[in-house]
Amino acid sequence: MTTRLAIPVAWTTLICGFLLLPGCGGKKGPGSDLYRLVATYPPRTSSAVHVPIMAEIPPGFDPGGQDWEVITAGGAPATAVPVQFTGTGQLVFLWRPPESDSEMRQTFTVRRRELAESPFEFDSVSAERLLVTENGSPAIGYVYGMHLADGVPEDRRRASYFHPVRTPAGRIISDDFPEDHYHHRGIFWTWPQVFVGEDTLSLWDIRGVKQQFDDWLVRETGPVFARLGARNGWYTDSGRRIVDERVWVTVYRGSELGRIMDFELSWEATEDPVGIQGSADIKGYGGFSLRFAPFEEPVITTSGGVQSDDSNRVPFAWADFSARFGGSDEYSGAAIFDHEDNIDFPNGWCLRHYGFSGIAWPGIEPYWLVAGKPLRARYRVWVHSGDADTGKVAAAYRSWSEPPSAQFTIR
Repeated sequence: MTTRLAIPVAWTTLICGFLLLPGCGGKKGPGSDLYRLVATYPPRTSSAVHVPIMAEIPPGFDPGGQDWEVITAGGAPATAVPVQFTGTGQLVFLWRPPESDSEMRQTFTVRRRELAESPFEFDSVSAERLLVTENGSPAIGYVYGMHLADGVPEDRRRASYFHPVRTPAGRIISDDFPEDHYHHRGIFWTWPQVFVGEDTLSLWDIRGVKQQFDDWLVRETGPVFARLGARNGWYTDSGRRIVDERVWVTVYRGSELGRIMDFELSWEATEDPVGIQGSADIKGYGGFSLRFAPFEEPVITTSGGVQSDDSNRVPFAWADFSARFGGSDEYSGAAIFDHEDNIDFPNGWCLRHYGFSGIAWPGIEPYWLVAGKPLRARYRVWVHSGDADTGKVAAAYRSWSEPPSAQFTIR
């Protein structure tokens, strides 16, 4: 005859939760063998740059407000790096994939780690600017208040752009209020022609319409990235809000080589349709742009190779501007990557050796923003040390256009 030991339900729950016994009900607890992630790298994967690897969180997994990490499974030596969970149900970590000419897989174990402070902080340096810092060093600033530099005409006052932009080594590579083009400002997105009813306004040089901050959407920090989101409006001189603008930037941890910054933008007309178009001439400039800080010996490199001349509306998947900034003997630079899901990809560019790179979209034909149908666009900025070759720009773009995939499972 078998004798059963009667244990109260409360004690059973406690024992299962503490010992993580197989067969106990509820969610599985943390352990070296309980959580597995398998990353799949596409052919021609380069190990030159760290890339974000993302995986959907499976049902039944609860991060529990704890810090987590992934560690390579098998092989020696094992390497562990922190992970971060997004508000959209994903796990993200930065990793340098193994070099491979063909598709390959790599297995990781996901486990808890000791609690640690995020290296990122938001620093309100003024009522107009918010800095994203990593380990106390500025990475990028967002100008959300209406800002005007000393000695600049009042009609150049503006908001909703990113400056200063720094390399992980601390080199400032963006400019604001340059004397040759007062309206240029760091990383920005504006158009010379904005059509509102019978009027033609200009967001580019702030004539009749301006971007203005409304409120914050998100300010999030973690061990892998910081994420900033803002809701802005396009306001006419009469105070009419004609476009709802939303801006998100994800700033990843920097390495000796560079830093990834992902931009997600959306625009939607609030009532009547609003047209946007590039310049009225054949150049068609206007769109996602970057004005560079003072420099020497610039080199413009694109997915089509080194560009010895300025160009207008020539299509490329990416474009890089590298130079010796601020009197440095060393090169630094930044590349803009156009996402393949953006309208008209690959788009034409406005490339200038005086220090300007911009995606000229929609160019010489208007695009109409309408209520209820937001226009969305995605760009990646790869800020790097060295020139385009040393900064591994081509490899960084390929890791974005052909990213690794990952599956996260509970064993």
